Amino acid sequence: MDYIKATLDKKRTGRKIGNLIIASKITFEEVAAILGFTSPRVIYEWIPGKKLPNIENLANLARMFNVQIEDVIVLR
Repeated sequence: MDYIKATLDKKRTGRKIGNLIIASKITFEEVAAILGFTSPRVIYEWIPGKKLPNIENLANLARMFNVQIEDVIVLR
């Protein structure tokens, strides 16, 4: 069986999240509030790929932008 392990591309996933937010015309502060954060700081850490949302927040981002989770993450 030939198997190639997928790895998450943090930087490209972060950029994709940023692009989805910008395209939606929702502010980073509004996204943070919708996700239950008191500050958008963590979202600003997602954009360059320093951190990434957990699976629950990925699911909520996908719902917020009306896309599939697979449309939010970038695998190598």
